[in-house]
Amino acid sequence: MNSIAKLLVALALVSLTTGCESFLDVNDNPNSVTPDQVVPSAVLAQALKVTGDTYGLTLNTYGSWTAGYWGKTGTVNGYNEERTYTYSSTYQQGFWGSTYDNLKDYDNIDKAASAQGLLYHAAIARIMKAFNFQLLVDQYGDVPYSQAFQADAATPIISPQYDKAEDIYKDLSLQLEQAVASIKGAPSTTQGVGSEDVVFGGNMTNWVKFANTLKLRILLRQSFVTSLDGYVRAEMTKLQAAPDGFVTTDVQVQPGYAQTTGKQNPFWNQYRATAAGTGASSRNWQAGTQYIIDQYVNNKDPRVAQLYYLATDGDFKGTYKGVVLGDPNPLPGSTQISRWKDYGGILKGYDAPVPLMLAAESYFLQSEAKSRGYLTGGDAAAKTDFNNGIRASFVYYYTPAPSQSTTANNVSANAVPDYTKYLADNTANPLVSWDATGASKLEKIIYQKYLAMNSVTAIEAWNDYRRTAFPKFPASLQSSSPRADKLPVRLLYPQTEVSTNASNLPGNVSQFTTKIFWDVTD
Repeated sequence: MNSIAKLLVALALVSLTTGCESFLDVNDNPNSVTPDQVVPSAVLAQALKVTGDTYGLTLNTYGSWTAGYWGKTGTVNGYNEERTYTYSSTYQQGFWGSTYDNLKDYDNIDKAASAQGLLYHAAIARIMKAFNFQLLVDQYGDVPYSQAFQADAATPIISPQYDKAEDIYKDLSLQLEQAVASIKGAPSTTQGVGSEDVVFGGNMTNWVKFANTLKLRILLRQSFVTSLDGYVRAEMTKLQAAPDGFVTTDVQVQPGYAQTTGKQNPFWNQYRATAAGTGASSRNWQAGTQYIIDQYVNNKDPRVAQLYYLATDGDFKGTYKGVVLGDPNPLPGSTQISRWKDYGGILKGYDAPVPLMLAAESYFLQSEAKSRGYLTGGDAAAKTDFNNGIRASFVYYYTPAPSQSTTANNVSANAVPDYTKYLADNTANPLVSWDATGASKLEKIIYQKYLAMNSVTAIEAWNDYRRTAFPKFPASLQSSSPRADKLPVRLLYPQTEVSTNASNLPGNVSQFTTKIFWDVTD
């Protein structure tokens, strides 16, 4: 049986019963479960938590290596794929499986909630399906979509066909549009969403804003494809009139992270400390690159002190010292380099929420759309959004984890003053000041977006680089890529698909030459 089919059949049975044993008696035939027997509220929180794990840890890690944020330290060997880009079909294949797992949960919620008249739950599931499918398309291109959830159907499809990435993108926009319409058109008697919504706490206006902003991201991502210009402009016109506007606060998953085994913030748990308080095994294996650190230091950016420690030993004591990806003899991951600051902007704490979309990204998306004429407002409105994006980044990096709110690590009061000083110190800097000459508006936007996403939503920075070719961060010194920029352009399809769905798998795929359809700028 195809790997996706195996995965999704099992998940269909597990997710339908998770947290609600009374809905599926152990003596019943599990294959007879129908949508009216599912309780969406029992599945939603866990589904959202898993999305946070994938986005905030798996994809954030992958994006941090490929987008120039991280390099290997001398404390550890390995990281061959990250240093050379010699990907195999097993590299990052867990992302494929876990995302389709997660999508099946959302599909179950969507179908069950629709059958039960729970319009808000169904709309949330539809929005999150769009979110997750975009993640897959952006790294793989063509993927199973229209037949992805048919393994447990009356007539099972165990070897799903691959849909064209461009077609999937168009349908994702449509699905988001329909989800918004469902929310706005729901009767006043529609059952609300409660604590199972670990993102917005049942605030459906915020879900509408998130859907609108996801659609904006999707449209801009494909906006350099010449043949799609008319389509993108038409969809942008509709988006301009969409209700409730765009995201203005960070969209984050908070299921109640705690300093307990299996319940910590996934990034903290992987890269800082165990629940017992001991250092995570991989804590010192990677560090910020000299390139990303220099972008803060050279531009008098106060955020650097919220993200990194000064080196306190060795030749670079008292400075911000990063590593170089591919350096054959890097410094160890110790106090000789600038490690991530504990309880700072990247390593916030064991109970910090996991971002799915930063408010900064939303503002930068709006700035780009307005500066390029897709949304109304012109240069003045684009400048306002640009500055709001920078401000939102300061606010995010300076906001502490809940457990640190009453400690000295809470420096949130300094966010806006430091942002104001940053702008004042860079009035002639074309990468900071909207009005300064020397860089295009697009380059300014993507550069500041890059600084805002550092090690937090890094996969979006990697997507933006492939879309715009900004900023010009250096590739690994040990790169095997034949491209001019010495970087890859995608992931390879996972071995699970190679082994079980070869007849449908797109052929002749290379991580260096087989671009995603929207990647047309070098």
